[in-house]
Formats: sequence, C-alpha cells, structure tokens
Amino acid sequence: MQFELLPEDILNLVLDNLFPNFMQLSGWKPLLHILAICQRLRHLYYPRIYDHVFIDADFSSESANVLSNIDLIAYSVYPRNLKIVLQVMPGGYELLQNAVSIIEQNSTALSKVDDLGILLMGRLFEPTNAQEIDGIEAKVTEEVEKMAQILAAVKKLDISGNGDDEIFPGLLTKHFAAQLQKFSCVSYDVLSVPTHFKQATQLHIRLFDYNDGLLRICPETIQELTIYNLPPECTWNLFTTSEAGNVVVPHLHKLRLGYVDASEEAEFNEAMFSQCKLHFPQLERLRLWGSPEYFPLLKMAVLPENMDKIVLSAYPDAYTTFKDIVLPPARTLQCDIREGPYTDVFSLRFNGLIQNSQSNEVLSIRMSTWFEDLHCPNMTNLHIDEPVDTQDMVSIIKRHSRLQSLSLNLLADSVDCSKDLEAALNGKAPVKPLNTSLKGTVL
Repeated sequence: MQFELLPEDILNLVLDNLFPNFMQLSGWKPLLHILAICQRLRHLYYPRIYDHVFIDADFSSESANVLSNIDLIAYSVYPRNLKIVLQVMPGGYELLQNAVSIIEQNSTALSKVDDLGILLMGRLFEPTNAQEIDGIEAKVTEEVEKMAQILAAVKKLDISGNGDDEIFPGLLTKHFAAQLQKFSCVSYDVLSVPTHFKQATQLHIRLFDYNDGLLRICPETIQELTIYNLPPECTWNLFTTSEAGNVVVPHLHKLRLGYVDASEEAEFNEAMFSQCKLHFPQLERLRLWGSPEYFPLLKMAVLPENMDKIVLSAYPDAYTTFKDIVLPPARTLQCDIREGPYTDVFSLRFNGLIQNSQSNEVLSIRMSTWFEDLHCPNMTNLHIDEPVDTQDMVSIIKRHSRLQSLSLNLLADSVDCSKDLEAALNGKAPVKPLNTSLKGTVL
C-alpha cells in the first residue's frame, strides 16, 4: 500500500482504531512497528505514539512488578498522557509506591502531562477495622500528594476499574479536582468529602449514597455534565450554595442526569420552583432518566427554544403528575416509559405532557406497555415492547399522519389481520416511506 497517497485525516483514523483511549503497555509496544513502515507514517505517528507513558503495576508471585515505557520515550517530546494500571492482589500499597517512585524519578519528563488515566484491577487495600483504614489513608495521601506535586499540569483525570476500593480513587479526586477540566469516574465512590470542580468543562460521574453538598460544579465553566444516581432534591445545590435565586449556566450544551428516588426528608413545593431557577441558555441536548420525581424539577430549569434533542425516560409511579410543565421546542423529543405497577395511569399523564410539547421534527415514543388513548399529533417514531392488537394499532396509525417509523409486536391472534395494518400503512402517505418492524408474538 502506498501510504503517501492517503490523506492525513484517513491515516489518523487508522491510528485512532489501533490506539484506544485507554490502553496498557502491552498494547503500546506493537505500535512501534508502524514507525518502520515508511517515512510518512513515522513523521505523522511518532509524536502521537510517543505522547503516551504507561506504568503497569502487577502484583504476582508475591512480588510487586512495575513495568513502564518511560525509558523508551524521548524526553524532548514531553509526553502529555500518563496511564497507570494497578493489577492488584494483596500488597497493593507496595505497587502504588513503586508506581509513584517511577513518576518521581522521571519528574522532568512528566512535568507536562495533562491527561492522567487510572485503571484499578481488583482491590488495592483490604482494611479490617477503622484503625487500619486511617493508617492506609495516611499512607496513600502521602503518595497522592507526591503525584499531585509532579503532575501539576494534569487537566483530565479518568478513573476506571472493577474493584470496590474507594480510598485511592477518592484521594485522587480530592487532590486533583480543583485543577481539572475533564473528569470521569463511574466505578467508585469518590465523594466522601466536599469536592469542588472549579474549572471543569466536562464531568462524568456516578454517585453512591450521595449526601447533598458534597459535589460542587462551577456554573461558569461546565459544558458537558453526566451524573448517575442523583437524588432529585440535590440538583439545585450542584451549582450554588444559595437557598434561592437565579443561576445561569452559560456554556452547558449537553446535560444527562439519572435520578434515584428522593429521600424521605426531601420536600418539593411550588414556592421552591418559583424561587429557584436554573438557566441553560446554550443547552442543546437534555436527557433525564430514572425516578419520575425529576419531572417537577423541569419547572426549575429555564431551557432555550432551539434545542436539538430532549430524551425523557421514567419508571412509572402512582403520584407523579406533569401539571404546568411545558417542554420547549426541540428538533427531536424522545420519550421512554418503562414497565411498572402503575404503568397505565402514569402513561396517561405522560401522554398529556407529550401532547403539550411544542412542534418537533422528530417525536419518538418508546413504551414497554401499551395504552389505547395514545394521541400525539407530532409523533414520527413509535416503538412498543408489549404485544398489541392489530385493530388497536390501525386506529393509532390513522390518528398520526406524521408517523414515519413503527416497531411493535403483534398478538398471536392478530398476525392473521396484518392485511388491515398494511392497508392502514399504505393509505396514510407519510412524508418518508414508513419503516415498519412487525413480528408476531405468542403470549
């Protein structure tokens, strides 16, 4: 292959596929062979391949083995990415010490690292009592402080893994939070103490037994925000310590919040919604899911009228209503209703919310159950998981002239009536050819 003839952007895509975002040392070494193919690839790929330092710490055979490619990195390059992998068995502190020792020995070469990735494989520590926990925290704090002092240029931190150790991830987050622009951690509880992300533009985080006030986000800098397991009553205090007022989040364009049930002490009242307003003037995409208790919080948000997409997904309950909630115009509105003990009554209320929504180019509705009173004039896409009767579906199609995509299961007795359904589909003359996915289901 003559690589000289390929455009540079194509060659970069090739390297992107060979070079995952998070990779261990064992995956980095084979990439060195690419540099020997031709001068153009060497010129194009050398800076990117040598921009990554890996420290792989593996506790095996009762000894702490730490491998790194730091000796192969030309110091003049000043790598910007550092990935630390701790594959842990008992003796994790020794592994951590050895990894930090490599960082100290190469402090000059690593002084410009701005992207730090941590992958934990297993538990780093096995404390059995509070005294041991205190002792471990003191030791780990000392190592983390050494890292933070050398890696003062870090702006992006990604913590991932498959263990349940919270000491090391929590201390890392605490020491680096104030300087970070991007942070991601969905595997560990890193908010045991109040943590303020003063410069963050992107946050991707999962909360565990969250207490209000532990997470603080700077409203002036945040651009993308994803939070899992957020209690509804804690939304306001993510951005401010004030009890009421108007908070403007000027640059946020993507917001994804997954809610858990509100605590028993939580209280929502109309006065709260009228006195607390969160303004999102640049928001383009909004996704809310989980407990339907988040819907009243839509009253608190001031959303723009030119949004690209709104996705609402909820597990039904018996008491959530959508009174006085009007969704702003969005090019795409997607609504998912999950199956639950109160699905029917909840769906009717949800239907009212959707009908009150303003014009959309695409209105997608996905339901795990079926209710006959569905009537959303703007609906373009419909997906129903529960088996439905053909005649019921025919009436729905006739009421929705904009329907373009339909996916559903037909009852076993209704499969023979599919001609009626086909006739309804052929007679409605959609703007685009109707994309229909039908299959018979035996109950």
